[in-house]
Amino acid sequence: MRIIAGKFRSRRLKTIDSTLVRPTTDRVRQAVFDTLAARINFEGITVLDCFAGSGLLGFEAVSRGAVRVSFVEQNPKVAAHISESIRLLQLQAQATLHLTDAMRFIAEATEPYHLIFADPPYAFHHYDKFLRKLFERNLLLPNGYLVLEHSEKMSFEAHERFAFQKNFGTTIVSFFVNESLQANEG
Repeated sequence: MRIIAGKFRSRRLKTIDSTLVRPTTDRVRQAVFDTLAARINFEGITVLDCFAGSGLLGFEAVSRGAVRVSFVEQNPKVAAHISESIRLLQLQAQATLHLTDAMRFIAEATEPYHLIFADPPYAFHHYDKFLRKLFERNLLLPNGYLVLEHSEKMSFEAHERFAFQKNFGTTIVSFFVNESLQANEG
């Protein structure tokens, strides 16, 4: 897996070769970051990468200017690869790895973020609880975005914080905002 843009452009990162990780494809990642770049400035923002897997979304954000990223990954073998990538990119001062369940992390987190990525396994069944807890705890800063990758079998268009979505065949990326007034900005 490679970083698409920014100061780490074209750097390759290792991830575990397993069905435990479903890295976001280059095509989807490029579209997500192009969409975000039209709406936010990455310079100086803080990022949360929940269900981090390869960590590629968080590393991409740091490559583009984010000052801090927190990775949340519960599988120790998968997390070891994120830790190795942090070391290889020399991001020890900017990156924190939390070896815990994403639901537990958001229930206990005290710091809000400008940008939150969530790419749970497609078999994940707690989307509503995840979204409710994240917004109840005010973990997304004003003018921030939550980017949720999910299967085409799920729809979040009725959620009050839903803004818009991008379709990539069987993969859908839904964008949420801290206020409901930006709905359907596309």
